[in-house]
Amino acid sequence: MKVSVGENRVKPMKSEGNEKLRLSKSSMGILRRNIAKHIGESRLDSFLFQFGWDMGVQDAHELLKVPKPLEQYVIEGPQLHIRNGHISGIDHECDIEYNEDGTLKTLVGRGEWHESYEVKEHLDHFGPSEVPVCHTLAGYSSGLMSTIFNKPLIAKEITCVASGDHACQWMVRPKEEWRGDVDHLPVGLLDSTPIVKELEVTYDQLLEQTTFITSLSDYQKELTEAVVNGRDLDSIVETAHIFTRMPLTIDNQEFETIASAGFSKEDIEVLQRDSEIDIPKFLVEEKGRYIFPFKKYVHEMEYYHRLIVPILVEKEIFGYCSTIVSARKDSTYHEEHLFLEHLSNSVALVMQNEKAQVEALGRMKGHYLEQVIYKEGSKSELLRRGKYIGIDFDEPYAIFVSDTDKPFDSIEAEFSFQEKVQEETYTYFKEQDKTVLTGIINDRITTLVLSPDDIHSLIEGYRKRIKDKLPGNNLLVGVSNLHTGIEHTGQVMEEAVIARHLAIQNDTVYYKELGVVGALINANNKSSIEHIADEELKGLYDEDGKLDKELLKTLYYFLSNGGNLKNTSADLALSMSGLRHRLQKIEELLDKDLRDPNVSNHLLLVIKAVIVIKEVSLT
Repeated sequence: MKVSVGENRVKPMKSEGNEKLRLSKSSMGILRRNIAKHIGESRLDSFLFQFGWDMGVQDAHELLKVPKPLEQYVIEGPQLHIRNGHISGIDHECDIEYNEDGTLKTLVGRGEWHESYEVKEHLDHFGPSEVPVCHTLAGYSSGLMSTIFNKPLIAKEITCVASGDHACQWMVRPKEEWRGDVDHLPVGLLDSTPIVKELEVTYDQLLEQTTFITSLSDYQKELTEAVVNGRDLDSIVETAHIFTRMPLTIDNQEFETIASAGFSKEDIEVLQRDSEIDIPKFLVEEKGRYIFPFKKYVHEMEYYHRLIVPILVEKEIFGYCSTIVSARKDSTYHEEHLFLEHLSNSVALVMQNEKAQVEALGRMKGHYLEQVIYKEGSKSELLRRGKYIGIDFDEPYAIFVSDTDKPFDSIEAEFSFQEKVQEETYTYFKEQDKTVLTGIINDRITTLVLSPDDIHSLIEGYRKRIKDKLPGNNLLVGVSNLHTGIEHTGQVMEEAVIARHLAIQNDTVYYKELGVVGALINANNKSSIEHIADEELKGLYDEDGKLDKELLKTLYYFLSNGGNLKNTSADLALSMSGLRHRLQKIEELLDKDLRDPNVSNHLLLVIKAVIVIKEVSLT
């Protein structure tokens, strides 16, 4: 069926510019829901408060077109609330105080909105709320009152039906009087940044971060290429400086600069002086050495800040990368630390590679040293292989063996100590421009050094180096005589071992100082000497054939001190009466007069022979 409807035309009415757009309350609820959907519930209150504010400002301008006392506008304002359909009714009262010139001094209004449309729509679309929801009403009242009195006046909903209260109660006060009184002030909503501005700021931040991340990636790429191409630390730190334009240093564990870029020689001296004065107070002891215990650190000096990150190789600190910046308050220096951390990682790779090369070379040299000492191969073959690693046995050489008098908690701890000593051995003698072979032979660190011009100062410098690098470990060293020729290495090794056995009162013993003792023990008559020793010292053996080490030690120190009771007492940490008692007992057991020079010299020689041959430890 077809139905025709006649033409219906409605003539447009003349516009006055302030016509009301009639919307149902449910339409405002739909608007409320969609606003929350698109900009989030966290920003809904801000949007609705601003929306209500602008409506209140508009209506206030309409009221002000008809001049009236300000109090009359306060009465008519709430009536506009009702006519606009925001509420069905209102109870309110207002106290106003003016200045002498007639301007508003303060205003405090309070009241109750009846049947707020915002309560119903919020409950329909969102359910109960934990906080008041009449944001449009609060914004409307704030905008209207602020415009009428030409002073920022802010309405705040105190209780709300949507949040379970019995009524929607509100209060209006000057803007400045709200600050600090309530957690969620409407003025905060009014002053919040528009979402478009937030998006612009977020975009700018993302763009800045993207640019920085791209730059950091390019920086890492250049450093990686430098490492892969085998560049040294000086070249790598120069690459980092050119890219970042930051002055940079690479320092060892003692904060001594080993490579830098962007600093003058005078700058480095200033950094070194400041470090020596200030940094030690931050160091902590870890694994027997002092370290800087921070993953990243801002060291604040008077005129600059020094940013520091550690260089970690196999979880151990090998040094530090640092830069200096002008002091900035409340700055974390996040970007600078990231650049330093990438440099630190690249430096760590170089150091790890160097460490691996040294360890590999060390193991190879240590194995070669053992082959040379025990003649595992023909002389010509061993000499030829020595040439490959810079060893020429036509040059004078000495062998020294070393270990510590400190007992280890485990085999792992002892092995770790020996490895570190070998690393420091290579480093020290390389700095001294000396060629060495070092390895672990018979559980002792054994080192062959070529052309030792002044063996005494060389060994003492070496012991000091180990003491500084591995504190808490006293190194005992036995040093051979100087020899030439690969055929003598076994004999030279034996000299060093004999000297080490007798490192009792002294930390370092040189074979040439042993005199006839060394010659006797080295004369291939050990069994005869051992037999003589057993006869001479048989009184110090118990029924099970075990030597009383305490009595032997007492006798050794007494004879070594030339019979001086005071020195012997100090060496043994024994009282004088206790020492006399022991010596009397020893004389009775041995049936000898220890004051007789011939007896004492003979016994001292025998004891030294026993210590070496039977490897008796008196330390």
